[in-house]
Amino acid sequence: MTVLGVIGDVLWIFALSLMAGASRMAWRKIPKGVAVPVLWSGSNTTLARAPRLWALATLPAVAFVLSLFLLAGAHAAAAWSVEAVLMFGVRATLAAIFALVHLSQVRRALNQLAEEGQIKL
Repeated sequence: MTVLGVIGDVLWIFALSLMAGASRMAWRKIPKGVAVPVLWSGSNTTLARAPRLWALATLPAVAFVLSLFLLAGAHAAAAWSVEAVLMFGVRATLAAIFALVHLSQVRRALNQLAEEGQIKL
């Protein structure tokens, strides 16, 4: 295990914990049975809604599975090789992207549900 591997692991743990925390907070605010917006068009119209569990857990679950594949690849690379540095860059970038996408999706869904009067923020 290299220093880059450990830092990559820490970044993924941080990203996944942010995603889990945002989902947990939204889970408490959204009542059971409310369809949560998950996909929007460019003109801010809702294209798709999903049950609360699917809306809040799908992206963190996909990110977790992806992190396991990236973890295996990172630990297979030799220490401080070009592969290790590239793998670290990919892991760090994807962890940040997944966290930002999930946080913005949860924020947008909560704001829309509040505008519709289905929840109180």
